[in-house]
Amino acid sequence: MTRLILPAPSHYAVIRTDPEAMVRDLGFDDPATLKEAQGMLRKKYLVYLEWVGELPMPGIRWCRYNISPIGTTLRSLEEARGITSDMVVPIAPNRGHTPERHPVHTTPSFPFSNCYHWAFNDVTVRMRVHGDGIEDDRAIYLPPREQSAME
Repeated sequence: MTRLILPAPSHYAVIRTDPEAMVRDLGFDDPATLKEAQGMLRKKYLVYLEWVGELPMPGIRWCRYNISPIGTTLRSLEEARGITSDMVVPIAPNRGHTPERHPVHTTPSFPFSNCYHWAFNDVTVRMRVHGDGIEDDRAIYLPPREQSAME
């Protein structure tokens, strides 16, 4: 069992937004900003962890991480960006694909049958650094061969 301070790249994870905690952690002493953050919803998102955006340094509480949210539908058309609904890669066991677009296969098997990697859909988030470490030995990941199939 390996304990890491951050989850490893190429794994799938659920992340949770916490606007109030983020505002407090940034040290904003602004009641209006805090009130606004308290009114925002905490949400969970299924994501693919692309790459650590910066090295976690000793004593740091947050680290940037490049992630790709996982879609549960085909993409919406975004003509201005040149995005079409077929710009997705299904994640097996998803069967909603064409012969030209084969699904990627995770290890172990992905637990949901309606998920897609969307092209050009990466974002950078702040991820909390865990001083006592986290376990990701049983986390679902995308093997290198499958990663290259997405490129």
